[in-house]
Amino acid sequence: MATTMTPLHPGTEAAAQACTFAIFGSDIPPVGPEDYGGSWRTALHVIAEEWVGEGRFERHAARTATALNELFATQRLFGVGSPEARADGTRLQPLIDRCRHFGITTADLRRHGARFPES
Repeated sequence: MATTMTPLHPGTEAAAQACTFAIFGSDIPPVGPEDYGGSWRTALHVIAEEWVGEGRFERHAARTATALNELFATQRLFGVGSPEARADGTRLQPLIDRCRHFGITTADLRRHGARFPES
């Protein structure tokens, strides 16, 4: 049996659903269709509100701050361009991307303990 793939077009329900799963991964809280009118386009806002209500933003900011501190320690120990630092940076990237999606700022990360190196 052949399966056809529908291309994702910006603004479509399929694109909105794919975007939701790309951003949240397995962290999507249980949200029923009645909560977002059955449209994935509005699901992001509903899920973000759930995240705030459950304290997930705060936990994510704290987890990201800890990972940043580990990266900075690795950079001091092995050097900024070292394979170890690059590996830590690669592991950190999804956390940073999620911070960007939800507007978690550098100030928020500092408030959660991130110790950015002085330039």
